[in-house]
Amino acid sequence: MTDVLVLGDAIVDAVFAGLDRYPDRGEELVAPSFELRPGGSAGYASLGLAALGSRPAAVTYVGDDVLSTHWRTFLDARGVDTSRVVEQPDATVSVAAGFLFESDRSFVTHRGAMTDGAIPAVTPDGFDALFVAGLSQAPYLWGDDAVAIAREFSARGRPVFLDTNWSPGDWLSTAEALLPHVDTLFANDAEARRLSGCDDLVAAAETLVADGADACVVKAGDRGCLVADGQSEATWVETEPAASVDACGAGDFFDAGFIHARFAGADRPAAAAVANRCARAAITNFELRAKLDAIADLSE
Repeated sequence: MTDVLVLGDAIVDAVFAGLDRYPDRGEELVAPSFELRPGGSAGYASLGLAALGSRPAAVTYVGDDVLSTHWRTFLDARGVDTSRVVEQPDATVSVAAGFLFESDRSFVTHRGAMTDGAIPAVTPDGFDALFVAGLSQAPYLWGDDAVAIAREFSARGRPVFLDTNWSPGDWLSTAEALLPHVDTLFANDAEARRLSGCDDLVAAAETLVADGADACVVKAGDRGCLVADGQSEATWVETEPAASVDACGAGDFFDAGFIHARFAGADRPAAAAVANRCARAAITNFELRAKLDAIADLSE
């Protein structure tokens, strides 16, 4: 099994699904489906890695509220090591309200405990890889300390994986400084275009590799994903079509599938195919437990 240190954001998602529009100001709508999920990119990726058989350890900040307890308890029960999670006194865990439509989703987020604090002391000892997940959603990661940790992992021959997501804040300079130490950068199609300044996805992926990452994997929904490594022509890896029930966290489960497959010996295109299947398992289920059980079934 692979030990992965997952450094990033802890968020409890309040997910409202089955909506066909936003409420007007002062109006109440009733959502047909709802779930309270312990997630965030670091949370979902850690859960996905554990479901596949890896041994992830999460490093993040939570508060001392009941939702923080829920986040940690759920991850503990699913095989994620949360012993390095830091509890901020008199703070709440970060919370996001997600509104799901047939073909779109929107979020309102309160960053809570992740707003302040230094990165907990971590080293590569005992770990095979580092995954920096949800960089843009975790302000405590924005700075030289995150770059120093990535540099140390890379120097010790432990691959570094990065997924920035795209949230408001002053995090781009940290992402740029991380790239030279990154084995694989994950981005969805919109993020890849914004990070690279290129409209064409192949050009975007190749630009991000030229900027320092060893490889870039662009997640493109029902088109599958694009893999670029600067050594050969960028490759599209197709996915099977599926009716999406809920895409929340799908990109994070994709990342988990890719990382797990790489340590199982797959090359990047083969790992991308596994990642596509993990994302597909996630989007075709609504409840988080069902998503994780479907992902676990892929490893059998």
